[in-house]
Amino acid sequence: MPDRYLESLSCPLPADIARLKGAGEISLALELIDKRLSQPLPDMLKTRLEAERALLPQWAACYPYTHEQLLLAMRERVHSFTDRELQALLADGLLDFIYVDGVRRYHEDLVGSLLKSQPQLNRRAEKPRADSSEALDAVIGRMMEHDVVYRYRLRAVTHVRTLEPDTLYRVHMPVAARSMQQEPAQEIQSSLMLASVDAEDAPQRTAYLEGSLRASPDFTLEYTVTQHPRYVDPMDESIRGPIYPDARPVCDADLAEQPPHLAFTPYLKSLAAQLRGDETDAVRVARRFYDYITSRVTYAFMPPYLLMEAGAEYCAVNLRGDCGIQALLFIALCRISGIPARWQSGLYAKPDDVGSHDWAEFYSERLGWLPVDCSFGGGRRRSGSELRRRFYFGNLDPWRMVANRAYYAPFSPPKKYPRADPYDSQRGEIENDRRGLGAGEFRTRYEMLWHEEREAGK
Repeated sequence: MPDRYLESLSCPLPADIARLKGAGEISLALELIDKRLSQPLPDMLKTRLEAERALLPQWAACYPYTHEQLLLAMRERVHSFTDRELQALLADGLLDFIYVDGVRRYHEDLVGSLLKSQPQLNRRAEKPRADSSEALDAVIGRMMEHDVVYRYRLRAVTHVRTLEPDTLYRVHMPVAARSMQQEPAQEIQSSLMLASVDAEDAPQRTAYLEGSLRASPDFTLEYTVTQHPRYVDPMDESIRGPIYPDARPVCDADLAEQPPHLAFTPYLKSLAAQLRGDETDAVRVARRFYDYITSRVTYAFMPPYLLMEAGAEYCAVNLRGDCGIQALLFIALCRISGIPARWQSGLYAKPDDVGSHDWAEFYSERLGWLPVDCSFGGGRRRSGSELRRRFYFGNLDPWRMVANRAYYAPFSPPKKYPRADPYDSQRGEIENDRRGLGAGEFRTRYEMLWHEEREAGK
């Protein structure tokens, strides 16, 4: 999607089109958009309607379940699950839905979202989600005793579902960037031609690959990652930093709005003021924001961020959100309060499970830059570990791969066609001579080939 479309998403829709969209009357809304676009319009409103014209048809695909289909899907995972329970979850505001042509439709990942956020349901599942608490507690315990160095080799395997064998494919795959706790990727290898690799400190670092997929719809990328996380108790005022002296310095962007998702709305300004009260110390203010998010916001999978209009405010109003939406709220509250904050994301690279993940960083004069993981903090609260909840304010476990230090940043070389995910970079972007591939046309999975941990200095 062109940059101008993304920038226009902060512009409100005309009231009649907004009402039709909310009621799920997609076809009629599209008709009204076409009629408006045939008339003279201010530039930003015209761009907003053009963007909505492209985005509206995608909503139905993200919300495929009717009530009956969702009930059946839940019963596949939790055999004893009842319709009364589903109705109770709806009444509690835990079911993400939209209307499509008058029918309530539920989010495609709602079953997984409920099993992740509702421990009592997960315990009843025939195949519960894996509980990594014991291993996570162990590595956190070691970090609290001494600094650790964690090193591992990662393989990304990408499968192209809609193969066009007679064309050149151009691929941007995320790779480990230089960050305050991580060395840049080493020993990069690919089954496609490795044409170039971004600078080590690129805002969204990628390896650029080129090649034909005539022989196989799959290709791989491998690299080695080294993490040097530090443990600190930010609330101990005797500690003076910077904890990470090589972190990138504060810049103007670390305090700026970035619509549509990082917009300083009146509601967010009011919430930030209420939470910080009379407190002026940056660490204690940021801790108040963290405590609020980890205690009040329920984890939930989200539709593609491209379809959402204001991620940070959505989280604050609905008190629900995935890792990225929670990070956006934390960043927005900090920036509104004059505390530099920024995005960091890539992968949660647990030895037996690797997946996409987002978190945040904030800055204080006393400690410098520190990481904050609101979704992991909230998850630890749900599992009953206050120690782990406190840990993720100022610290990260070593099971990370950091590819991105900015939210919505350009690639190098730039893509010819619009990105499948214009905001983050975790699973790769692919295009060929004819077009860009959509998110559903390829899949990337990650494998950890080996890993090792040692005490720093040994």
